[in-house]
Amino acid sequence: MKMRILTAFLLSAGPLLAAFPALQLKPVAVGQFFSPTTVAHAGDGSGRLFITDQRGKIHVLQDGVVLPVPFLDLSARLVPELSFDERGLLGLAFHPDYEVEGAAGKGKFYVFYSAPAIDTVPAPINCRSVIAEYRVSAANPNVADPTSERVLLTFNKPQFNHNGGQLAFGPSDKMLYIATGDGGGSNDNQAGHTGNGTAAVLGNSQDLTKLLGKVLRIDPLGTNGPGGQYGIPSDNPFVLSDVPSLDERKEIYAYGLRNPWRFSFDRGGDHRLFLADVGQANFEEINLIVPGGNYGWRRFEGFADVFPTTPSTGPHIEPIAAYAHPSTADPGGLLKIGLSVTGGYVYRGSEIPALQGKYVFGDWSTSFSVPGGTLLGLEETAPGSFALSKLDVTGGNPIGRFIPTFGEDEAGELYVATRTMDGPSEPEPGGLPSGQLYKIVATATEQTANLVADRDNAIFSDFPGNSSGAGDLYAGQIANSPAYRRALIHFNLSSIPAGADVTSAEVTLQVTKVGPSTGGDFTFGLHRLTADWGEGTSVSLGQGAPADEGEATWEDAKFNQLSWDTPGGDFVAGDSASRVVSNLGTYTWSAAGLAADVQSWVDQPASNFGWILRGDETTASAKVFGARHTAAPPRLTVKYLPGSAQTHREIWESQYYLPGQYIDPDGDADSDQIKELLEYAWDLNPQTVQKLEDYFGVEIASLPPRWFSAAIRARPISSIIWKRPPTSRSGLLWSAPSRVILRLVPLSFPRRRIPPTLPRDGSRPVSLSTIRAIQSSSSA
Repeated sequence: MKMRILTAFLLSAGPLLAAFPALQLKPVAVGQFFSPTTVAHAGDGSGRLFITDQRGKIHVLQDGVVLPVPFLDLSARLVPELSFDERGLLGLAFHPDYEVEGAAGKGKFYVFYSAPAIDTVPAPINCRSVIAEYRVSAANPNVADPTSERVLLTFNKPQFNHNGGQLAFGPSDKMLYIATGDGGGSNDNQAGHTGNGTAAVLGNSQDLTKLLGKVLRIDPLGTNGPGGQYGIPSDNPFVLSDVPSLDERKEIYAYGLRNPWRFSFDRGGDHRLFLADVGQANFEEINLIVPGGNYGWRRFEGFADVFPTTPSTGPHIEPIAAYAHPSTADPGGLLKIGLSVTGGYVYRGSEIPALQGKYVFGDWSTSFSVPGGTLLGLEETAPGSFALSKLDVTGGNPIGRFIPTFGEDEAGELYVATRTMDGPSEPEPGGLPSGQLYKIVATATEQTANLVADRDNAIFSDFPGNSSGAGDLYAGQIANSPAYRRALIHFNLSSIPAGADVTSAEVTLQVTKVGPSTGGDFTFGLHRLTADWGEGTSVSLGQGAPADEGEATWEDAKFNQLSWDTPGGDFVAGDSASRVVSNLGTYTWSAAGLAADVQSWVDQPASNFGWILRGDETTASAKVFGARHTAAPPRLTVKYLPGSAQTHREIWESQYYLPGQYIDPDGDADSDQIKELLEYAWDLNPQTVQKLEDYFGVEIASLPPRWFSAAIRARPISSIIWKRPPTSRSGLLWSAPSRVILRLVPLSFPRRRIPPTLPRDGSRPVSLSTIRAIQSSSSA
């Protein structure tokens, strides 16, 4: 075997120069299809993705959900399935004028599928490749018209494998590009391949009279092609060819390909066409396709001259990158990666700036029996020179799945479709379809937020109407008296993005003064507050000053407005963090509990009431701490990983459904007579039988006369006029015409409103609130 070695920085098995960012795979749809072959968009601004399943269905992914009705089902048109099969529904492309009113391409899309053979000669004929046009339904944009098929082009194949199948429109010419394999078998040298069995076999890929082993270019709206169902562009390279053959197929754009498995146009720059060609026994390659280009098969595999006696039809173009199979004995300096290349896309999205302009692709697997696909990348380090990288993927790379295809959405963000089983319709052991769709996203890097308290106060048990909103902070038990001081501290977390994962949090306070009998070592704890409170302008040494309206005191969360449920503050009994505090100096509290508090506040900002600082209240321990208006304010340091914020809908769905699974709002999967819409509205488990009475009863606590509290699920309004006073514990049984005014005090539960259907924007449909009621009658 003869091998040409390109520049070392491109192909060396040593360190590579391509600087790809760390990436992770975000699940989009799991268990919703079996064997994805294409991920496409319609370019219509809808944000939808269309996923072709190898056995004939085109699925619509809309707003994160795979719709229950396929866009189109071609199952009945396909060749019968084999246990391992490369045939089926292999390509999908929407006309660039799909959404252009009055245009000839309006509402049209194109498919590539494998149909049963009609002809019997010349033998062998395994199946028939079909390129057909369909139209979308006039009544429903999520359904195609199954009767609208117009077949553009068909050709026979001698074997079941090496089908090609990719379809794509040129970004600037609106022509349809089609990838075809060499016909199958091996070495392009079996029955049905040009010159098979002879000393100088040409093979289908080098035969310009055949459509196999090529990239074709046609005008799907033209008529000058054979049969009149498509056009042949006048600038195709072999329309005015000087190759001495009158039978050349004018549809040919490039040739010398074995099994081109996925190609794509770069949306930027010169719209270059990147194509992955699957190798025979040792090498996989990526090519840049140009008009009339010969890419070398069957003589060349990668850079290796494997069949030097193959007749030449002209100079061939070498790959821009190649790699070897794991079993290749002499890789010639190439990396050993996997068995079958899968083409991808040049990234032109906006969410991963470090990936901009780089080509992302993959390899099917390191084994045909055990899923082990690898994500790969090419970076152009100089004009025409590319560096190959194995990508850094969270969870490891290989990724533990077969990689059959990639996709791109309208915004240029990339997706990888995978499967875990070998057969096109083979389910996973649990019975679910084995296909998955993941969005390729950047791995989050840890960020730090350094915050200063935006609100603080001190409260005093022996002066229950006083505060220190503009004074120092005090905490602990004072000397010579069993009286206590507590400090309230709040931080504004709005600078931490929604969806962030908090990894650590620490609070720093400075002791600015200790008393003569309180200067020892004492434990001080930070407790999460469960009610809101106020800060005013009161200031006084040691014992506070009369509180302003709305300011926190020992008795009131907001003076003259709202009392604490328990004097001294409403807070969680267990501390979130504690530490020993001695004399003057700076002290830091750091514990998992603080991080958990901050995480809960990032997830539900309305529940952020801050912390209360308590000292040892069994002995004289009081100390003075710097307040936010001093040179030593309370500080909070938060480390977090930025994340994409989950909507309330996504959080609920992730608990009970697979990614991308459709939820019928009128369905009742658990047969408990509660529709899925209401299960969501009330935040219930849709897979567990519930009882309505468990969610409509009102529990009345024992409280001072003329007051009661209750927890109900209701719309979040400021007040309700309820015309039935409570004569029963069940709100459904209340009667008697008397008026009760109910004031809602929201708890830290999700606020929701009941929508007419499951809200796709993730809004929450119901509020769980506490009610404090003042009765206008004497009934209790």
